This record gives sequence, C-alpha cells and structure tokens, in this order.
Amino acid sequence: MSLLDLLRLRKKRGQKPDDSGFSIEERGYEKVLKYEGITYSKLKDKGVYTGEYWDYFIPAANIFYSPRVLLIGLGGGTIALQLGELMRNRIDLDVVELNKRSVELSHEFAPRISANIMLGEGSDYVETTNKKYDAILLDAYISSKIPGQFLERKFIENAHRALSDDGVLAINYAMNFMGVLTFRDYVHKLKERFSVFKVNTAMFEGNVILLCSKRLGKGEMLIRIAENLGLSPENEPLVRNYRSMDRL
Repeated sequence: MSLLDLLRLRKKRGQKPDDSGFSIEERGYEKVLKYEGITYSKLKDKGVYTGEYWDYFIPAANIFYSPRVLLIGLGGGTIALQLGELMRNRIDLDVVELNKRSVELSHEFAPRISANIMLGEGSDYVETTNKKYDAILLDAYISSKIPGQFLERKFIENAHRALSDDGVLAINYAMNFMGVLTFRDYVHKLKERFSVFKVNTAMFEGNVILLCSKRLGKGEMLIRIAENLGLSPENEPLVRNYRSMDRL
C-alpha cells in the first residue's frame, strides 16, 4: 500500500469495488489491486519491478542466497510474485494473509505466485511458529496504518525469536501523519532487539523500509546483496538506496 495513492487524482478504468471493498483496475501499462480506494498491489506489463516500495523487499530477501522467508501481508501478491520470479528455486516462501478475499483475488491478480499461502493473523503466526526464518517481511496494513499489534514489543520479541541467528526483519513503514508521530517510539522498541537501518524508497513516495538485523552490519549485508542479487538497470535505484541506508 503506497502513500502515492493518497496523493494521486487520476482517471482510471477497471472494476468497481466488490462487497469486500476490493477492486482490480487497469491503468495503461499497469494494473493495481485496491482496497477501499487505496492501492495494495501493483504489477506492470513488462518485468516484475514496479519502481515503488514493493521492490525494496527484494534486496532484503537477497541478503541470503537460499533463504526461508516469511511475508506478512499478501495484498494482491506483488512481493510474493517478485521474489518467486527473481529468486526462482532458491527461496522457500511462506505468506500469511488475514483477508480471505485478498487471497482469492491474488489468484486472478498475480496467478504466477509460487508460495505457501496461509490464511491467518500474522502476529499470531509469528508467536506460535517453530520455524526459523532468514527474513521476515512485514507489509501488513489496514487502510494507511500498520495494525497496532505489529508495533508492540511482543511482536518484536516474537519476530526476533523466529529469525535465524543472522536473520533480518524488514518493515514497510508509511511516513504519513500518524506514522511520523509513532516513528521514534517504534524505532526505540526495535532497537532493543535489533540494529535498525532506514532505507528510503522511491522519491516522493513517503514509505521507508526499516531493516532490522540481529547480527549483520551494513557492510556485510551490502556485500551479500551484491553477490546474490547483482545489478541491473531495473534494480539500480533500489540498490543505490540500500547503499545509502542510515543506521538509526
């Protein structure tokens, strides 16, 4: 879910929202999945990169060559599709999504997804799972807000426990009005268990990625990303922003 969607007033064509509030719309060379008017997923006709915040989870997963990854928040499946297409047979991807209709529409919106999709509440899953993940990617939103349970110390502690020894927690954080107000307190909680870095996403987007590392420093993470992801014209902007990430 991108803050750009809150700022755009554009003519668009597509389906009207169904009873659940979801709609799939096509806008020229791209299609979007919306919930109550806010974009939750986007795909373009060519390639898997969107040029927006979704892309910024790709380097986080590529800190590991053959990772076990947990994605919390499916939306229409943009991130799951990207990771599956780019990492192919070297990723083991679990996805937890609370909204049943979102899961149903993902089969239409991004039919090439290859992942183990589970219906449930993400924070509950992290609390009870016995699996160890190399990366937990958090992209859970209700409208323009992260649900409160993901901002609590309990979730942070459970995520730390569910990660491998050098695992990372990557969070899509929207710097809207409420996000700015709670940012400092949230980062303080994260820093009790992790080294926390801030990665800026696309210019004017208003989202940042909070990259929370159990053990790895910036330099080692960047070396691994370079080795595992490589550099292409499509990913150069996001790799550049990872190189410029700040430790908080």
